[in-house]
Amino acid sequence: MEKKALIVEDESLVALEIESVLRHYGIESCKVADSVEEALEVLDRCIPDLVLLDIYLAGEMTGIDGCKIFKERGIPVIFLTAYSDDTTINQALECEPDTYLVKPFRRAELYAAVEKVFKKKAREALIEVCDSVSYDRKRGVVLKNEEEIFLTKKELLLLELLVRNRGKIVPFETIDFEIWPEMVISESTRRSLIHRLRQKCCKDAIRTMSGIGVVLE
Repeated sequence: MEKKALIVEDESLVALEIESVLRHYGIESCKVADSVEEALEVLDRCIPDLVLLDIYLAGEMTGIDGCKIFKERGIPVIFLTAYSDDTTINQALECEPDTYLVKPFRRAELYAAVEKVFKKKAREALIEVCDSVSYDRKRGVVLKNEEEIFLTKKELLLLELLVRNRGKIVPFETIDFEIWPEMVISESTRRSLIHRLRQKCCKDAIRTMSGIGVVLE
């Protein structure tokens, strides 16, 4: 999936250089904005995977104001600043950016910072299902010992249902309704689905409660 970044920088040469570096690594820009106000307008039509944000900008809102808004919306932020004094850095860290870069920075430093943020985001998207098995909910992918394993659509639906209700018994009736909403299925069909999911991942963590339902411990 194509990654997108929002660049908020009022020095046009710096902004163009950032855009060029990101494009080189396959990251497209939603917009190059020169103020926080302009950047916020972009969010109505493009949700970025990352914001690269200067601290001191034209307009009434500072980069620190913008950082708080972007972070509230769950968008990672890399601060860009030409100032490395303690006051500036401490103010910037208060809004908890994912990292920051002090200008002037090299292309390699920019790319390393972007990769760091994307790797952190990828780790946070992973849900540990059981020992050696994790579920990337955003991509709908299950990893076992860091290798992707194939689950059918219905197996994935059952896993998602169990993950959402972890520690709780999911009644058989709920499973039937969620996975086969428009048809009546036999007990053997449901039992077969549960068995296949247990065999593919988390055999010991997925328990069937006789006559009641299924629980992911």
